[in-house]
Amino acid sequence: MKDMSRSNFTPMERFHEILNGHGLVGTNHIRIFRDGRKMFDYYPLRMKLFDYHNWYQLTYPSFGNVDRKWEQELQEIICRLSAA
Repeated sequence: MKDMSRSNFTPMERFHEILNGHGLVGTNHIRIFRDGRKMFDYYPLRMKLFDYHNWYQLTYPSFGNVDRKWEQELQEIICRLSAA
């Protein structure tokens, strides 16, 4: 049986790859900017994102979990915020 326990952290390397793919810059792994404008704050230990209006909870990655749901959620939020 595979260990389906939740991890308590964001895979930060992949997180930065996603940000870079959207032309975003992160400082201190928390405050994310686009074109010099604050876009959102990210809290890696809790996998929460705050866009200065709403909070979003990303799905915690599970060991052995190949669906990468948190990555899809992050990309959808970034696309939504970029379109606004």
